[in-house]
Amino acid sequence: MKLANYLKEFRKKNNMTQQDLADKLFVTKQAVSKWETERGTPDLGTLKDISALINVSIDELVGVENKTKETKEVDEKVLMRIGIAILLVIAILSCVLFIVSNRNNNVADDKKEELIAKTETQLKTVLPQVEDYGYVDYSKWTYAGNSFLPKSMYYFVFKDEIIFIDSLWLSEIDDDMVNVIPVYLGEYLDSCEYFKIIDLTTGTINIINVNDDRVHSYVLYCVDIDSKRVIAISFEV
Repeated sequence: MKLANYLKEFRKKNNMTQQDLADKLFVTKQAVSKWETERGTPDLGTLKDISALINVSIDELVGVENKTKETKEVDEKVLMRIGIAILLVIAILSCVLFIVSNRNNNVADDKKEELIAKTETQLKTVLPQVEDYGYVDYSKWTYAGNSFLPKSMYYFVFKDEIIFIDSLWLSEIDDDMVNVIPVYLGEYLDSCEYFKIIDLTTGTINIINVNDDRVHSYVLYCVDIDSKRVIAISFEV
């Protein structure tokens, strides 16, 4: 059974609307609609929440069949549908999002204050009170030459609503920009409502420089208004 069918069947059985399900998963109604119409796929952190909510394993949700305790094979139909590249992304994000979503991480308070200060400087704003956060540094990780890894990722969940969105924030990323940013960012572009990409090399905003021989360092900020969440992902192009 496909993920879309699991979601529809669960909602029907429990007399829920798409908005009801979205509220339980801390996502937008539009995200649930995309999943049920197979126009999008939830990230691994959300898959974990869906698995717990509807009591179906993540393997079953993504169409992976357990063969033995040591080995797993991807169903050929799933492999054809989502492609080898997406499976690699999901495998990497399984570790990333587990750490990011783990509220009992051991990141020190000084790291939290450092991240808040850095974010306020880059966004040129004062953040609301941070209720929860997570951080992971990938600068020393090695996987396929690091081509599938960001430099670092962190997130904040605020106590109060997000009010610092202005005209410099994008509601969608244009195709030219999507074609040059790393593929693993696609899940966040689908799940967030507002975006801002800052070129830390030049200081420009919402421009990916492809005509420069230098490697540019960027940070992508993604905002989910409903869940009061900001995600920051550092990467290079």
